[in-house]
Amino acid sequence: MAGGAATARPAAAATNYLIVTVEQAANQIQRFSNGTTNWNGTPDWYWTAPSNANTSSWYRLSDVKRRTTAKWDDVLACTSSGTSDLGGRAAMIRESDKSIVWSVVVPGNPHSIERIKGHGAVVTASSRARVFGTTKNDWQNGGGINVFVPSTLGGTPPTSFADSISVGFPGAHGVWWDDANELLVATGKDELRAYRLVTNGSGIIVGLSLAASLALTGVGHDVQPDYASDKIFYTVGGDSSNPGRGIWETTLLRDTTTGTWSFAPPTRIHDWLFTKSYSRLPDGTGFWQDAPDANEWWSDTIGFSGRADSVRSGAKFYKARFWSHVLS
Repeated sequence: MAGGAATARPAAAATNYLIVTVEQAANQIQRFSNGTTNWNGTPDWYWTAPSNANTSSWYRLSDVKRRTTAKWDDVLACTSSGTSDLGGRAAMIRESDKSIVWSVVVPGNPHSIERIKGHGAVVTASSRARVFGTTKNDWQNGGGINVFVPSTLGGTPPTSFADSISVGFPGAHGVWWDDANELLVATGKDELRAYRLVTNGSGIIVGLSLAASLALTGVGHDVQPDYASDKIFYTVGGDSSNPGRGIWETTLLRDTTTGTWSFAPPTRIHDWLFTKSYSRLPDGTGFWQDAPDANEWWSDTIGFSGRADSVRSGAKFYKARFWSHVLS
C-alpha cells in the first residue's frame, strides 16, 4: 500500500561544509566552516541588517536559507522578528553584492522563510499577530503561513502583505519546501503539516491544500531536512514538564494507490528542551542551535555531533543552516 519517500539526496565527497547562521548580537547573517571550532574573528561571508534594526522591522534576524534563483542568482532568504508595533520582515539578499533584491513587512513576528523552487514564491511562517492593539492569541492577522506569489512565473513577488496568500496556523515557527516531493512542510503549535500547492492553468500558485498532518505536543520551533537521508527533523520546545519536547524525526510517505500523503510515526532522537534548529550534513554530522533556558532563545555555540562545538564569543546565534546542497 504505502510507497516510500523520495530518494535521499547524495552525500558530498568532503566533510568540510559551510554553515550559515543568524546572529542577533550584531544582527547579521554569518557564514563559517564546520571544520573549525573557533568562530571568532570576521566571518568568511556576512551581511548586516540596516543600521536602524533595533527600532524597525529589521530587529532580530530570525532565519536564513541560501537559495538559487534565476532572477537574482544565489540569495540569502531571511526573516526578522521586528518590533511589536511595526511587525517583522522577509527579504532576499543577493550573495554576490549583498544588495537587498526583495523585501516585505510581515506583521506577524515571522520566524522562518522559504522560497518555492520553480514558482519564485516566498513563504513566511509567523508565530502570532503583532499588530498594535491586538491580543497575542489573534492568529489570523499575520499569524500562520503567508505566501508571496509573483503574478507571472519568474516574476518578482509582491511587496505588500495584503497581496499574500494567508493560511492560519497558530504558533507557526518553521517552514521548508520539500523539492523532491513538491510539498511545503511547516510546524507550529501542536502540529506538523505538509501542504500541496494549488495552481491555476498558468501554473501560478493560488492557494495551499493540506496534504498531511502530524500531531505534536507543544510548539514546533523548526523543520529541516536530513541532508544525509530522506528524513525530516522537527524541534519542539518546552521545559521538562512537556512530554513532547525534543528533536524528532519522521518521513513523508505517499500511498501509491490513492496518492495520499502521511507522516511516518515520529521518533524522538534527543530529549532536549529549547532547541531552535537541528539538521544533519551530507556526511551524517548533526548540527544544532540549542538555547540554555526558556528566557534566552540564543547561544554563542553551534553544536556538532562527534566533535567539539563551535563557539563565537558574545554571539547570539538563533538558527544554523547548511549553506548549500552542494559544497561551496
